[in-house]
Amino acid sequence: MLSVKTRRIAVPMVVACVGVLGSAGAAHAQSGGLSVTPASLENRAKLGTVGSLTLNNTTKETLRVTVTVRGWKQQLNGTVVADPRSNLTRYVRATTRTFNIGAGVKRPISFRMVRRQSSLYAAVDILGKPTNTKGRKGIIPNYRLISKLRLNPAKKAYNFRTGAAQVRSGSVILPVRNLGNSLDPISGTYRISGPASKSGNAAAISALPGKLIGLNLGATRGMKKGKYTVTATVKQGSKSTNVRTSFTIR
Repeated sequence: MLSVKTRRIAVPMVVACVGVLGSAGAAHAQSGGLSVTPASLENRAKLGTVGSLTLNNTTKETLRVTVTVRGWKQQLNGTVVADPRSNLTRYVRATTRTFNIGAGVKRPISFRMVRRQSSLYAAVDILGKPTNTKGRKGIIPNYRLISKLRLNPAKKAYNFRTGAAQVRSGSVILPVRNLGNSLDPISGTYRISGPASKSGNAAAISALPGKLIGLNLGATRGMKKGKYTVTATVKQGSKSTNVRTSFTIR
C-alpha cells in the first residue's frame, strides 16, 4: 500500500493509474472520490495551450490538489509506470499547479507547452489531500490519479539503435532504443543459428522516445549450450534495419 507520512498518522493513498496506452478513471474512498476526464489528453506538440482535463471531487470535503507532469519509466517488455523523480514542468505544465477544489465541484485543468519539443509523452500526476484535518483521528484518505498526456509530432521521425542480443529470464532479447519522436511500435523478424536454429517474428512494442525496449526472440528452453548468431530485421514505421549480433548459452 502506498502511504504518505504526516505528523500524526500514516495516510492511505487511494490510487488510480493509466499507462501510455491504457485508460483509467477515478480514485475512490468510501465517502466518494476524485476522478479525471478524459483519462488521456492527446494533441499535437506545439507551444501554448495543448488541452485540458476535468477534475471531479465527489468527496464531502475540500481537497488541496497538486498537479505535476512527470516522465515515464519503461521496462524492456514495454510496460510503463510514472517516474516519481521526474518533473517535466520545464516543457509542459498545468496553468494552475496547486489549488483547492470544493466538495461536489468539477474543475478544468488546462496545460501549456512552454518549451518546444517535437513530441512529448508524459504522466499527469494529480494528488488531492483534505484541507481540514485538524483534530481528526483515524484514517484520512489522500487521492492520487495518474493520467496521461500525449503530444504527438507534427512530422514523425523514425530512428532507433539496436544492442547486442542477450539472454534474460530464459528468453533471447534484442535491445532497441527509440531515438525517434513517435510511439509507433518497433517489431522485427529474426533467424537464430548455431548449435540449434530457429526463426520467427518478434512481437511489436511501442517504445517511448529515448527509452530502451527488448524484442523477444523466443525462449532458450531446449536450446543447446554454445554460441549463437542472430540475423534480424528491425522495423519502425518506414524505417527498416538489418542487424547481426550473437549471444552465448552457458
